[in-house]
Amino acid sequence: MEFRPILLSIKHNKAIAMLVIIQVAITLTVLSGSLLMTTSTLKEWNLPSGIPHDNIISAVPQFYDLDVDVRQSVVDDLAGIKALPGVINASPVTQRPFDAQGIQKVYLDATNEAQEYDTNIFTGDANFHEVLQLSLIEGRLFRENEIVTGKKDELNATPPIVMVSEDMAKALFPDGDALGKTIWLAKGASPVEIIGIYSNFMNGERLNYFGQSYRTVLQPLVTWQNREDPSYLIRVEDGMAEGLLETVRNQLYQIDGRYINQVEVLTRTQKRMYDGRGSHAIMLLVISIILLLITAFGMAGLVSFLVTQRQKQIGTRRALGATKWDVVRYFMLENGILTSIGILTGLVLSIVFAFVLTEDSGVNILDMSYIFATAFFILLINQLAVYFPAKKAANVEPAIVTRAA
Repeated sequence: MEFRPILLSIKHNKAIAMLVIIQVAITLTVLSGSLLMTTSTLKEWNLPSGIPHDNIISAVPQFYDLDVDVRQSVVDDLAGIKALPGVINASPVTQRPFDAQGIQKVYLDATNEAQEYDTNIFTGDANFHEVLQLSLIEGRLFRENEIVTGKKDELNATPPIVMVSEDMAKALFPDGDALGKTIWLAKGASPVEIIGIYSNFMNGERLNYFGQSYRTVLQPLVTWQNREDPSYLIRVEDGMAEGLLETVRNQLYQIDGRYINQVEVLTRTQKRMYDGRGSHAIMLLVISIILLLITAFGMAGLVSFLVTQRQKQIGTRRALGATKWDVVRYFMLENGILTSIGILTGLVLSIVFAFVLTEDSGVNILDMSYIFATAFFILLINQLAVYFPAKKAANVEPAIVTRAA
């Protein structure tokens, strides 16, 4: 067996051996981490949105004339939009599906130590559920007289009731008894009662990234403040959304003192969310591939260096009867031992790295199958990187032994 001379060679070349082990360990840690983050980033792509986004238009107006009566403008906007041919219903909103900004918190009690739950809070009028075509699972819907309307900084009170999505209800009350329970939308705020549970719809990129795509809360609230006016979600008949974009824009321009930031089908909003995630995932994959190539070329370079330094040793082995395959096998076995030590080290680091990311994001990204697959791939790449220099080393003639050092 060749283990003894290999171990002696490794001991003699400690610096190079440590360099190989460290390189493999770091490569496995970074590559498996990138792969876990990439799969975590992309796994939500095929989830259903929960709404007919192909038939919902999003319109975002903004006033520059601060003297305009926004309350009356909202009333006029809704009346004009609903009168358009092909429009089914509309609702003023502060956030849109696929585009919910930031992460908000809800609590099960009012204490400072209360456990917090991530969510996105959407506001709208009594037509919000119909615009998104949500199904009522339990409880009841908002009534018209329960909608609180006004300028945000002038409101005396917020609605005492909310509705929550099915996923949000399960997160808050795993036992399935969310209906009628009390929650808090902010520390120090007044409690609100859950009066209904509706079917899931996708919130925004932030929670989508953390695997919480359907955690939403709905308030019966229509608010505005200077330069932050209500947006509108408009559901139209099948296949009419694209054709109604300009019509909706023209309708909104009937009121002076504002411009229209955006009028688009929610399909475009969804694509924009996924475009950002796709770019992030591609960047991680490119970095991983570059790192893997650097490792492979680095390994080939190290073996070529070893071949140059050990030509007399190779020639001696050939003179003592070693075949070309014996020489190739020797280098591949030596590399396999170093790579295996590096992989074992990298496995420990990869698991620790995955736990740190899980703790940071709240989403368990650890999947040992990806880590083991990455380890096997690195071992295969390293063996291929060694094979060709080793094959070149096998061509050293025994006569080299007689040459002067």
